[in-house]
Amino acid sequence: MDRLLVALPPNDDDRASSHATAVLGPSAQPRFVLKEAPSLHDAISLLHDGHVDLLVASAAMWGDMDQTRLAIAACLQRREPTWVMVSDDKPEMLHHEARVGCDHPLLERQLTRLRPDLALIDPNESVEDWGSMDGAARTAWYEDARQRGDLEGYVIPRSLHRSLPGRPPRRHTLGLHRDDPTRPRFVPPPLGGLTLIISRSGFPNEGLKHLSDAGALLAHRMERAMLAAVPASLQPITGIHVERRRPRTLLLEAAKVEDEHTIESMLNPEASLKTKGHRVEIIIETLGANGRGSASSERVFPVEHTHTGMVRALEEWSEVLQAMTSEHPALSKGAQFMGEFEASYVEAHGAMMELDEDR
Repeated sequence: MDRLLVALPPNDDDRASSHATAVLGPSAQPRFVLKEAPSLHDAISLLHDGHVDLLVASAAMWGDMDQTRLAIAACLQRREPTWVMVSDDKPEMLHHEARVGCDHPLLERQLTRLRPDLALIDPNESVEDWGSMDGAARTAWYEDARQRGDLEGYVIPRSLHRSLPGRPPRRHTLGLHRDDPTRPRFVPPPLGGLTLIISRSGFPNEGLKHLSDAGALLAHRMERAMLAAVPASLQPITGIHVERRRPRTLLLEAAKVEDEHTIESMLNPEASLKTKGHRVEIIIETLGANGRGSASSERVFPVEHTHTGMVRALEEWSEVLQAMTSEHPALSKGAQFMGEFEASYVEAHGAMMELDEDR
């Protein structure tokens, strides 16, 4: 274990190999010898054939692999999974009908929810072979278009911002806005920012435990399980975020926005924690067409209740989604205690949210 050979496949959009190179540098112990591979297929072959001990992969790469006789040996500390807008000004401050490049359906809907006036440009519709270009090439195309004045900004994963040569242009985080619940939040696509170290099954991984981050490993496991529970047609428009958080941070955020429910759920009458230890925060949200309407669930619970909390969050999200996308027939009986809203509640009305933009 004093010297391990590690295969580095070419970077994907999450730039896992670049992240691992920074972590597994000369000062790391045990000593890692990094070996670039021409493709992910070649890196996997080197690992299976015993020519390397480990393989670096993003969470997306791992999901696409044949995982037979392979295992996750470690998960590096997670990088920020939220996306960014590259522009001279904040998204809220761009001029009316500004042209913004965006090729991800979830981010497109989130941006439309924030700024319905933006002219969102999807290069998939105009650039030949856009889907086959790697992330660095797509980012370079975006930046060239911005420099020419064809775009005022563009939206990319945070990791791709570092692929730009020279001093990268200004970026603006499309974040969760926990400190201001009135602002539209940007729940990121799942599994971003996760770098995995893959080994052959049975490989002695004890010496790698110091590299593995428990919170990142938990987020990977839960986000992958939740993504698998989302129908394939909804995955491109659904954001999922799982994070292990400190109780003090959650309480400070709750106090700032006067969230009495969170405070009361975490503290007993003596103002002490009802349950000690970290909490797990889950957010899942599906956006309707043109950013109109959303179905979401947000839960915070102790780490030991991880499975139950995840199941309940998915059940709640599913129930809200069903209610939001279903037509409501007229009620035969009146709705008591609805006051001035009784008439509109009793009447039939269509679905509150449409998932298909063509409808």
